[in-house]
Amino acid sequence: MRKEITIKEDGKILVLSDIHYPYCDTNLLNSIVEREKPSLIVLLGDIVVEGKIEDLSSIVKGRVIYVKGDEDVYEGDTEVLRVYHNGKKYIFLHGHQFFSEKSEYKLAKLLMKINKKLPPFLFCLLFRIFLHERGTIILGHSHALAFFKSLNCANAGTLTTRDGLYHDLGYITINNEINIRKL
Repeated sequence: MRKEITIKEDGKILVLSDIHYPYCDTNLLNSIVEREKPSLIVLLGDIVVEGKIEDLSSIVKGRVIYVKGDEDVYEGDTEVLRVYHNGKKYIFLHGHQFFSEKSEYKLAKLLMKINKKLPPFLFCLLFRIFLHERGTIILGHSHALAFFKSLNCANAGTLTTRDGLYHDLGYITINNEINIRKL
């Protein structure tokens, strides 16, 4: 696995995060890929948590880059992906790199009592500070689905059937701009 990959892409990008295969609806995954017809699929971590990657690869077909998450049983292609798309830079990472999951969960649970959008907003803010890069940041890990234009950062949601602190079913497409797709 390479730690970082940089590519150029002109077509539609589909971002699927936190599928937690086999704890997902494979028919739903199939229909999303067929409907969106992306030229690139970014699997943004925690994709296969049990089983064989071959089971998922028969569903998610096409040009795929697998960004490693903290629960993945396979290495993935990279930890950080940079994509230059129609003159804009996008930085993809799962989002588990800087904080322990246990402390992250406790803090998010507390902050949700103030405002449900506060934890994913702060998650984006911290990555904006730590990365020291221009461009749009796309994160997985939180299972929240949100785009914060002021931070130029998005949380990519989830497609798992497992419950969590956040369980925002959806995904992101990029075709000249960030599109949040709620299910």
